[in-house]
Amino acid sequence: MTSNKKSVICGEYIIEIDKTNHVSVYRIYDNVRGSLREIYEKEGLEYDKEWTQRQMGNNLIKRYCDDDKTQATIGEYIVRRLENGSIETFREYGKGNVKGALREIAEKIGFPFDPNWTNQQLGNRLVDHINNEL
Repeated sequence: MTSNKKSVICGEYIIEIDKTNHVSVYRIYDNVRGSLREIYEKEGLEYDKEWTQRQMGNNLIKRYCDDDKTQATIGEYIVRRLENGSIETFREYGKGNVKGALREIAEKIGFPFDPNWTNQQLGNRLVDHINNEL
């Protein structure tokens, strides 16, 4: 991974811009249970609505990794079991979804943007705005 040129945290999102001007967007979910449902639905998997967050996460980790593993990568999602047994989820937006994630962040904070901006233009302006204004 190239070291960051600049970055910002905005709510659940992290925007990073590296020295090559590549924009990466990550989401650390506050609503872990909701994100686990999202993963099950995107993967077309069935789950019991009565399952706990730990049951949902452990089932995904077991399905996508060996039993001794504590983390599973499922598409753009990462499901991790912590030492205390709790589950956390992350999403790294892939190439096709970076612009959508940037637009979602901009809309949430009321940042006006030109729909014709590239990922680099929107990412840089958004990071600068958040770092300087919020």
